[in-house]
Amino acid sequence: MMRAILGGTFDPIHWGHLRPALDVVQQLGADMLHLMPSAQPPHRDYPGATAEQRFAMASLAAQELPHCEAEAWELNQPRKSYTALTLQQLAQRWPNDTLVFLLGEDAFAGLPQWFQWQHLLDHAHFVVMQRPHAKRHYCEQLQQWLHGVEVQSIAALHDHHHGRVYLAQTPAHHISATAIRNAIQTGSPWQHWLPDSVADYITQHQLYR
Repeated sequence: MMRAILGGTFDPIHWGHLRPALDVVQQLGADMLHLMPSAQPPHRDYPGATAEQRFAMASLAAQELPHCEAEAWELNQPRKSYTALTLQQLAQRWPNDTLVFLLGEDAFAGLPQWFQWQHLLDHAHFVVMQRPHAKRHYCEQLQQWLHGVEVQSIAALHDHHHGRVYLAQTPAHHISATAIRNAIQTGSPWQHWLPDSVADYITQHQLYR
């Protein structure tokens, strides 16, 4: 089984997260998409919604999508959300499955600042969700590393259990959690940027006001 994993703060989760991920899952022919909210993101301030609320929103979003489920693994760990450790632990949990970690190009460009970043592929593949017509702007260190691990075909991800990076072209969705939170605070339209059930949850719990 191939499991695609989309991690993030998800504060809140929105179509800008979900639609590119769904597009990549279809390209990969992955069997399952896991939405995994991070508990203590090491690279940003603590999020506006609680961990429980962010997981609830991810769960609601997953119910609206095919072959998708919310994953509480990082929320249950007594540590910061370091991807290298999470992938190691998930590989122990699903030893016979191929794990594919999805991330946007901006996050990928900052990979050398991640904890144990050169070991990120020890247990999974990475798929970078590129914007249409995007140009690479990677530091030399990352570019040299990528040269040794990048593959040009999705078939290579199926042929190997882990250790590869594939740059996937995905549709652009100019949505951000910051813009959604700002729209809620200013009374501007925002519901169309999220799955209906997530928008209803935000309204019901009066989040981001």
